[in-house]
Amino acid sequence: MNYQFYLALKYLKPQKDKFFSYTSLLISILGIAIGVCTLVVTLGIMTGFHKEIRARLATIYPHIIITSNYSLDDNVLKSNNMITAYSEFIYGQAIIKFNDKVNTVIVKGIKYEKEKNVTNIKKIINWINDKEMFDKNSVLLGKELAKSLGVSLNDEIVMVLPTQIVTPFGNLPLTQKFVVKGILSSGVYEYDSSLCIIDYDIAKELFYDKIIGQFNAVHGWGVKLKNDNYLELVTNELRSKFGPFSRVLSWIELNYNLFSALKLEKVMMIIIVSLIILVACFIIMSNLLLKGVQKSKDIGILMAMGLQRKAVKTIFFIQGMVINLTGVVLGLIAGIILGLLIKQYQFVKLPKEVYYIDRIPVYFSLPDILIVLLITITVGIFASIYPAHKISQFDPVEIIRYG
Repeated sequence: MNYQFYLALKYLKPQKDKFFSYTSLLISILGIAIGVCTLVVTLGIMTGFHKEIRARLATIYPHIIITSNYSLDDNVLKSNNMITAYSEFIYGQAIIKFNDKVNTVIVKGIKYEKEKNVTNIKKIINWINDKEMFDKNSVLLGKELAKSLGVSLNDEIVMVLPTQIVTPFGNLPLTQKFVVKGILSSGVYEYDSSLCIIDYDIAKELFYDKIIGQFNAVHGWGVKLKNDNYLELVTNELRSKFGPFSRVLSWIELNYNLFSALKLEKVMMIIIVSLIILVACFIIMSNLLLKGVQKSKDIGILMAMGLQRKAVKTIFFIQGMVINLTGVVLGLIAGIILGLLIKQYQFVKLPKEVYYIDRIPVYFSLPDILIVLLITITVGIFASIYPAHKISQFDPVEIIRYG
């Protein structure tokens, strides 16, 4: 064993007759451990939120959404070898009524057989008798929307549309009856509480107002790619081909504000929680300076015998890093255990109306762990250098003369 490392470990042991030495060492280690534990759990939760929300949004969004007030040429989509599937849709607003309850909804008209190839809609629908039964009289309601209306499977609802029809009493909104054949459960409250899905051809008829000759909804295409790594490339290519009269957006761009907020929140949490580690490193500095004072006689004798100042600096630098790394290891273990307990037992329930999800997701990733290690070890190095340098400047003659 290198003599510097041996002396570092020897001097690290508290003097048994001094309770303060034990307490100071323990506080130094626990300070780092608590900081690392907090940072690991925080990053695990923030990464879990990001991953969970992306996964849930991916079930209801195609990779790329194209909308236009004009008819679109799907030959552009057919000719792109990065596109595996695409499906037409119609977006509009309406009011649905069941018994005495009324709610405003977003209506999406889809070609179900094509939509299955573009999004994961099949996985989030609870069908009557577990059989897919989507026809022209069918409507699929979001789980929270169905709950607020008190609707069950096979109930009949009435949809009131912005389209006008001529009656003996004047122009009135068009109404249409649908049977609830399925309940959507995407896990995203915003959509589960406002989305209903009907057949594309029916939506096309219902949203066209013959009186004013106007289509009261948005027409578009949902596009799925072979690999979403090419999302930005394909999106820009489609923008250039469809021209300025069409809107081409990736699902990431549609949720840009959400993902930007999550990213900013994660960065801010790293900065804030890192302050705990910074405070703990000041404790390490004070602990090393205390050790230097306690072992000053030994240091003076060793330096008088020829020990170089550089070696003294190395001894106390190693001490600081041993305290730092011990705290890091304990903090990582505690953080991972605490994160897994939070994930398993869900001590806190989240309000679905505020957050996209109702549980706390925890996901530990290697980049997050490396960030924790980088922050802690970097701060620990700087916290060890200063006291090690100051101790190495002791004058051995003065130490031996005055003790």
